[in-house]
Amino acid sequence: MKKRIWASLDDYLLPRRQDKVVGRSVAVNNFFKALIAHGTFDEYHFFLEGQAHKKVFAEQHGTFLREKGAEEKVKIFYRTELVKQIKQYDYAIFHLADPVSYFPSLCQVRNLHAAFPITTFIHSLSYPRYFMNYLQIMLCGATGADAIICSSQSGRKVLSAYFSQLAEGLQLPQPEVRLEIIPFGFDGSVFRGYQRQQCRLQLGLGADEVIALCLARFSEYDKMDLFPLLQAFQQIDPVGRQWRLIIAGSSQSTNYVEMVQLWTRALNISANVILKTNVSEEEKLALYRAADFFVSPSDNLQETFGLTLLEAMAAGLPLIVSDFDGYRDLVADDMAISIPTRWAPLELFSTTGVAPLLAEADLHRFMAQSAVVDVVELSHALRVFFEHPEKCREMGRRARERFRTSYDYPVVLEKLETFWLELKSDFPADRMKQRAASIFPDYYAAFSHYFTEELTPETAVKATAFARSMEALGASYPLYADMGQLVDVEVVQSLIRRLTEPVRVKDLLAITTAAADTMKYQVLWMLKHGLLECC
Repeated sequence: MKKRIWASLDDYLLPRRQDKVVGRSVAVNNFFKALIAHGTFDEYHFFLEGQAHKKVFAEQHGTFLREKGAEEKVKIFYRTELVKQIKQYDYAIFHLADPVSYFPSLCQVRNLHAAFPITTFIHSLSYPRYFMNYLQIMLCGATGADAIICSSQSGRKVLSAYFSQLAEGLQLPQPEVRLEIIPFGFDGSVFRGYQRQQCRLQLGLGADEVIALCLARFSEYDKMDLFPLLQAFQQIDPVGRQWRLIIAGSSQSTNYVEMVQLWTRALNISANVILKTNVSEEEKLALYRAADFFVSPSDNLQETFGLTLLEAMAAGLPLIVSDFDGYRDLVADDMAISIPTRWAPLELFSTTGVAPLLAEADLHRFMAQSAVVDVVELSHALRVFFEHPEKCREMGRRARERFRTSYDYPVVLEKLETFWLELKSDFPADRMKQRAASIFPDYYAAFSHYFTEELTPETAVKATAFARSMEALGASYPLYADMGQLVDVEVVQSLIRRLTEPVRVKDLLAITTAAADTMKYQVLWMLKHGLLECC
């Protein structure tokens, strides 16, 4: 039976400690773990950049792969091996972590050499630098059996609007690529062993306190403004009550954290508000299990889905959320309270305003500060949950059940696998060898005039005295990092031994089993390093 092979150009790694943790990196890392733990493909092929990339992949994923007994299923290749591999294997699917990094280029390479569908997830859609990437998707030769998987209906509408704007403005046809709605998932089993009272004791929280949790990056321009939440909390007069609001997450802006602290003091709610920055994964899970309900008044256009909502639902927490973006897909009235939001058309953020000239951080700050979450309604919702813990518990049970049936990763991954195999069966093999508009420069066509002359089939080369002396000593010429992907030391040594007399490049190509392009690269490299000379 033919192997079913899943492949990717991405590594699905979490960011380094010095980099900010964002929803995208957490989402794709969760996806990778679910894929390996619950997927049914025979093999998983990852095409990475170089030796250092392979090393960090092994360091971060190695223990997990061993625990899941998946080491034999996971194969690692260099990106430079891609064309050879896609000609050799009939891949079931290539899946990418985002649509803006490699999707257009992979479509073009695939159309020339192979027949497999390509899919990718969306993440934040509001950054203007990505707009040109969506134009590339319109030009790259994507088929109706390729797909951008949208985590929410709201995200799909944004992407559809982008394609329509580009098509109308540039007089282009709409892309054939499918826009499919399949949500991200979450592994609910991570909460096993996290008991409510134990977590509260660990966090220094009272057994009888009613706790609201808000977990997100501390960033008013790239996540959500916390000031309206603090105002809503102050309006229910928590002072003197056993009501607690915990705001936790990674600190993207130290100044903003300090402003939040000052605001809690100004509102006289410091005794009831706990701020926790840069919490560990273990502390994050403990916070979810210690809380009574979750609140997230998102107001930022970069939000597309809402992974923290899944985490809260998996922990059995009811939600108070803004009626906004992909949050709408995740919630239902029996397990969440949605808070109205308002916005308006402004020239500032249109193509006729100055928005294209603004830095992305400023643009997102200005837009978010005009996006309104109803503070009065938010305050009312907080009071309902603080005053009625039994309502919280019942809605929390419903939230957990909704998560279990719709968003637990075994459920989501089954949907993904079914979709991938459907795309594979529908893939139009006649799209092979079809070229689309180029989205990558032809370097030789553009830069060949930089050089004095070209290496032609008539160029004659022979081994230098330096090369023969190294060969006599049994020494190998040193290679820079990752040059071993393109320079075969055994081929180099063979050429040194063979080319004692001048040989034309075309004759050299005729007597070798290596691909012409591969052999020409060896010759150029050897000429560069004085191992061959032109005659």
